[in-house]
Amino acid sequence: MAPPHVPDIHHRRRRWTQTVLPRRTAQACYFPANRGKNVNHLQTLTAICNLPTAPYREQLVVAWLLEWAKQRRIHVTRDGVGNVYLHYRRGKPFKRPLIIEAHMDHPGFVVKKQRRDGTIEAAFRGGVKPSLFEKARAKFFTDRWHPTRVLTVKPNKKSRFLDVTLAAVKEKLPPGTLGMWDLPDAVIENGLFKSRVCDDLGGVAAIVCLFEELLDQKIDGHVIGLCSRAEEVGFGGVLAACENKWLPKNAVIIGLETSKASDFAKQGNGAIIRVGDRTGLFSLGLTHFVTQAAASIADDDKHFKYQRALMSGGTCNTTAVTAYGFDATCLCVALGNYHNQHVKGDPGYGDAPKAGPGIASETIHTGDFLGMVGILVAVVQRFKTYTPGVDFLRERFHKLHRDEQVALFKTTPL
Repeated sequence: MAPPHVPDIHHRRRRWTQTVLPRRTAQACYFPANRGKNVNHLQTLTAICNLPTAPYREQLVVAWLLEWAKQRRIHVTRDGVGNVYLHYRRGKPFKRPLIIEAHMDHPGFVVKKQRRDGTIEAAFRGGVKPSLFEKARAKFFTDRWHPTRVLTVKPNKKSRFLDVTLAAVKEKLPPGTLGMWDLPDAVIENGLFKSRVCDDLGGVAAIVCLFEELLDQKIDGHVIGLCSRAEEVGFGGVLAACENKWLPKNAVIIGLETSKASDFAKQGNGAIIRVGDRTGLFSLGLTHFVTQAAASIADDDKHFKYQRALMSGGTCNTTAVTAYGFDATCLCVALGNYHNQHVKGDPGYGDAPKAGPGIASETIHTGDFLGMVGILVAVVQRFKTYTPGVDFLRERFHKLHRDEQVALFKTTPL
């Protein structure tokens, strides 16, 4: 059975289109000031974020990516744990491959057992407060959705997961069946994208949109899109790639995330250059390079907005690859209802459909998403000039001191 909401993708005169979409323009514009030209990127975001997923149960997202890559003639490789690598090459390769990473999972349910009366025993994988499960609705996916509701929830002392019992369903649900909160398909209202999952299928969608721009604009470069597994339960896919040395040792990595919004990182104020997370800071030199790429867009378009912030709401895959010695940083967009948690006073409260008093659709701003795609394109266009480390800063400081400060010290002694 084909994954739900996966559009038929086919060639027409050497272009791709989705049967539910208008034909692509020759060159999609990704700036918030020109939202009317961004319909294809936003529909890609919608299609991917409508896919069912859960930690270690990302197969429907993988199927969508493989079909899209086949039609767009993107070379795909898989590693030993099923991470997906999308390869773009045109012109002279970069000295160091550029990896853009996002994860394919989201907190969700996985069936452990179905009792004779149809009651479901499931594990909930991912970080959601148990108190928010009360009176919540869920649904499980086979060839279609099967709605149910939470009966009980308790921590499992032997694993990271929660043990959940859910009301009986008539259909047989085999062990391993994935479930999500009973929330509707994605919609866009007043510039706000509302979906069962933004974290991190929004990042996966940004990789796809980046590749579309690279193909359409015929941009030179060597870019690898890494779509990883099981981030929500301990960075599983990325740790496997690092432990087994499946990533090029000289790779430069930019992680993509949706990170909990805050008073200093608000929705609608642009994509965010994420300088660090709850655990630590990212590469100074690479973060500065990405910031300069964003600034170059803002110099040419007064409507373009971006932010720079330490997003301390959680720890992400970028910290994991940094711990293994990679030159890495992160781009993200501000997220409402983080992990579907609907808490009064938190960003996103009251903005989205609910599946219970404490559960709601996640939200991101469409302009922030499109801006993130734009920054990624600018990074690829400039990447041949990138030099790792902070030598560029030392040289700038050396010149400042030599050309200005030395003379001032000599003429103004104390």
